[in-house]
Amino acid sequence: MSEKTYRAIHRNAPMSARKARYVVDLVRGKPVNEALDILRFSPRRAAAMLSKVVMSALATAQLDAECDHARLHVIDVRSDEAMTVKRWKTRSRGQMYPLLLRYSHLSVVLGERDPAPLRRRGTAVGKSRRARVAASRAAQAATATVAETAATESQDTSGATDASEGNE
Repeated sequence: MSEKTYRAIHRNAPMSARKARYVVDLVRGKPVNEALDILRFSPRRAAAMLSKVVMSALATAQLDAECDHARLHVIDVRSDEAMTVKRWKTRSRGQMYPLLLRYSHLSVVLGERDPAPLRRRGTAVGKSRRARVAASRAAQAATATVAETAATESQDTSGATDASEGNE
């Protein structure tokens, strides 16, 4: 990637990385405005924290005068494991039960990207299976005829050289 990227990180967010990944997967690859809308209406607890991280990366991008804010996309977003605080809860008969309080690092990378063309069903890109099979068979038939033509031409030329050798 030759374009500039803008990043922000929230370290030690009080949430397990596994729970945060549900929200992270929703915004990966989306334009920034769409990602913020998704996070605004998501009921998960990680959405509010991730929204702040995206806003921080966007503020970093706004400091750059060369940046086109309309083309900013969420290029990379991660939820990595951080520290785990270990506590103990007493149980019956003097036993101890572990409580693991998990934390995570939320990181976001924004970058400029050209708007991707929309893929629609029924277009050349999204053909039905029947159309793809027909196109594949037509291509195979075309290559088979080309191969047959080449084979007959090579036989014709080899026959002509044999005849010329016999005359000598």
